Amino acid sequence: MLKGLASTLVLCGVLFVTGAGTAHAQQQKDAFMATEIALPPAEAAKQVEMMAASLSSLAPQRPGVTDTYVLSVSFWNDPVFEAEAKEAAAILARRYDAAERTVILSAGRGGGQRTYPAATPDNFQAALGKIGATIDPNEDLVIVFMTSHGGQDGAVALQEKDRLGGALRANHLRASLQQAGIRNKVLIVSACFSGHFIPPFISDPGAIVLTAAAADKTSFGCEPSRDWTFFGDALFNHALRGGERLTEAYDDALKLISTWEGDLHANWEAMTPAQRKQSQEPLPSNPQSNVGDAVEPIVARAEAYGIAVNCAGHITFALDRAKTGRPLKGLGDVQTLQTARTTTEAKAAADGTARKRSPQDVAKAIAASAASVLLSFASQPADVTARAAKCSASGSGQAG
Repeated sequence: MLKGLASTLVLCGVLFVTGAGTAHAQQQKDAFMATEIALPPAEAAKQVEMMAASLSSLAPQRPGVTDTYVLSVSFWNDPVFEAEAKEAAAILARRYDAAERTVILSAGRGGGQRTYPAATPDNFQAALGKIGATIDPNEDLVIVFMTSHGGQDGAVALQEKDRLGGALRANHLRASLQQAGIRNKVLIVSACFSGHFIPPFISDPGAIVLTAAAADKTSFGCEPSRDWTFFGDALFNHALRGGERLTEAYDDALKLISTWEGDLHANWEAMTPAQRKQSQEPLPSNPQSNVGDAVEPIVARAEAYGIAVNCAGHITFALDRAKTGRPLKGLGDVQTLQTARTTTEAKAAADGTARKRSPQDVAKAIAASAASVLLSFASQPADVTARAAKCSASGSGQAG
C-alpha cells in the first residue's frame, strides 16, 4: 500500500490516514486529487482507448427533448461497488431513456481484467466535461451516482489497491459541476457519512441530493461478496426498478433500509455481552435528501417515458401470467389486464413520440421492461405484484 494512503474500514466508511504533513493534508482537502502509480504501458494505452470510446459513444442532445446523461462511478476496488455502479447505471438508463448517454467508471474489482475505464480524478472530470459540453443546460438532466467507502470528514474514498488512493469531497463535486456547466442534476452518494454532500447544494434549486447516510452515520452492506449495498439495493434494485418516481422511490427505499437495519440491530442484541463488545453496534444510517425546486419538473419530464414503459412491462408480465393460468394475486382478469395494457402502451407510445422514439423503439423498451420484471419476480414477488396491480388499476380506469 502506498505510504500515506493506509485505510481502516469502518462498516462502509474509511479513516483517512496521511503521513505527509499538515500542508499535504490541507492540499488534499482543497483539491480533488489522488496519489497514483502509473499503469504498465499496454494497460495504460488500453485505459485511454476505453475512456475515449466511452465518451465518444455518448449520443448528442436532442433539441426540445429533456435528455438525461448518467455518470455511474465505483470509486473503491471491492467487487460490490463495481457491481452496484453497473446495475444502477442499467436501471437509470431504462428509467431515463439514457442507454446511449451513460458512462460507467470503476476502480475495478481488486484484480483481473478491467471492464470499465478507471475511476480516476482525470477520468471523472473528463466525463463531466464531455457531458457538460454535450447537454443543453437549460433542458437536460445529469445524474451522478457514486458508490464507495466514506470518511468521517465527508470524503468519498478513491482506492485501487497498491496503485491509487485519494478522496472526493462535496466541495470538489460542486466545483466540477459548475465548471462543466451542468445546471440540472441528481446526485446520489452511496457511502458512509455521505450526508456531508447535502450542505453545499442545499441552496441550489437545480440539485437533488440523495445520500446513504447522515453526516455522522455509517451505512451498511459493503461486504465485497454482496451485489448491492443496503442503500443501492433499496433505492435501485427495489424502489426504482419497481417504477416509482424518484422522490417517492427514495421514500420507499428509506422504509426498506429501516427494516434491514432493524434486523441487523436485533441480531446484534441477540449476541452475548462478550460478542457485543467485539462488534460495533449497528445504529441507523439516517439517509438524507435535499430537493431543489427548479429541478423537480425537469426530473418529472425526464422520467415520464421510463415510468410509462415500466408500467407497460409490469402489465405485460401480469397478462402473460394470467393467460397461462398462473395469475398474480388479484390479477387474474385477462380482459381487465388487456385494457390496462392497451392504455399504458398508448401512454408509453405518446411519451416516446415526444422523445423522438419510433414505435419499434417503444415496443423494444416495453419488451425489455417485461423481461426485467420476470427476473425481478423470482426475488421480489410481492413488489412486482403490487406494482402490476397499481399499473393495472390506473390503466383500466379503476384509479386516477
